[in-house]
Amino acid sequence: MSTPSIVIKKALEESGLGTTRATPTQQLSSQSISAGGTTEFTIDDTDGYSAIVVTVKATYDASATQGVRVRWLYSPDGTNFDSVEDAEAQGNYEDLSFAAGETRQRTVLVPIFLPYVKVQIVNLDTSYAVTVDAWTTLMR
Repeated sequence: MSTPSIVIKKALEESGLGTTRATPTQQLSSQSISAGGTTEFTIDDTDGYSAIVVTVKATYDASATQGVRVRWLYSPDGTNFDSVEDAEAQGNYEDLSFAAGETRQRTVLVPIFLPYVKVQIVNLDTSYAVTVDAWTTLMR
């Protein structure tokens, strides 16, 4: 006999209302971000999805003193994105943990409010570069 949670999950899947994940896509591979620099990518195929799961792995220089920030900006048209200041005021960012000379990885859930989402990886260290990898997974 099926447990109630299995029955509910099966009913949601059959109705098309269940949570599903797309295949993860690597957006950045061993990308060096200069001291105080930013790299970014835009997710523009969001129709039918409600969230983006962003996973960022950062390898810090042995002399680094600060880490990496993952920030997201929204746009209705793919051209006009939220300003950095307003995105940060809204809390649309997460900081990875930091340890000089170490590698840290963090997964962040980003809700999709508009058709275009720009993800920025910011090197908060103004003296040393950082190497990052990033993946995204869309969720229904």
